[in-house]
Amino acid sequence: GLALSFFEHGSSFLCQNHWNDDYDLSLELFDCSAKCAYAIGDHVRLGEISKQVLSGARSFGDKLNVLYHSVSSLFDASLMNEAIDKGFWVLSMLGINLPRPSSTDEILSLIEETRSILRGLSDGALLNYKLMTDSTKIMAMKFLSRIEMSLVMTSCDFTPIVMLQMVKLSLEHGITPISAVGFVYFGSVLVSIGHIEEGYRYVKLAKKLVSQFDAKEVAGEVIAISTQAIGYIEPMQSAIEFHVLGHKSALEAGDIGFASMNCSLYISNLLWS
Repeated sequence: GLALSFFEHGSSFLCQNHWNDDYDLSLELFDCSAKCAYAIGDHVRLGEISKQVLSGARSFGDKLNVLYHSVSSLFDASLMNEAIDKGFWVLSMLGINLPRPSSTDEILSLIEETRSILRGLSDGALLNYKLMTDSTKIMAMKFLSRIEMSLVMTSCDFTPIVMLQMVKLSLEHGITPISAVGFVYFGSVLVSIGHIEEGYRYVKLAKKLVSQFDAKEVAGEVIAISTQAIGYIEPMQSAIEFHVLGHKSALEAGDIGFASMNCSLYISNLLWS
């Protein structure tokens, strides 16, 4: 809470008409305050800060940071449907509309299409792929990443579509640290439908991307999902120890949801191993 108090102390020096007179400074201070409020789990204060930004911001792009923290907060509060609805609304505003698949065959066809594209790219090529520079696409990746687990828990038929969209954006516009989330879910899905060795490749790639980018923000999520897939190849007793690292990484990033998930998966897998 100390960091939040510093940013809010700074905000207290802003003039009454600060959204007009000191717009850039106001936006930065309130964005940082929102991030701190989310990190310490102060959902009430996050809501109050978000309202001020949504009211004062001059463009939709300037609202994206607080909207992202709001969606994350809903996820952490187990308000999955609200997180999904808000996330999809933001994505639609960013020009990304995800159609609900009509059948399992349609999903498998889309997965096979992505597999075919990726077969032509080595791990080295993907690790050294061009970087994503479009700020709108980067934010879209963050929202897709955040609502993916909400969909896993509430609407599994939609989960592959979100994951495939993340991989598609990465291949079309470049790699970002959030790409690790797309690849780890892609690998996990491949493992679940029987392509174990191939899925293992992509979950390992996701972990390499986390390491390469020092992507602390998504480390907890990537470790949580990848460890479940790695258990199909490596001894469960050793694989589950990754959840300890995942718990620590998520806590350091203020990601309470995946800190809890790593802890839960570690305990449940201990029982079965």
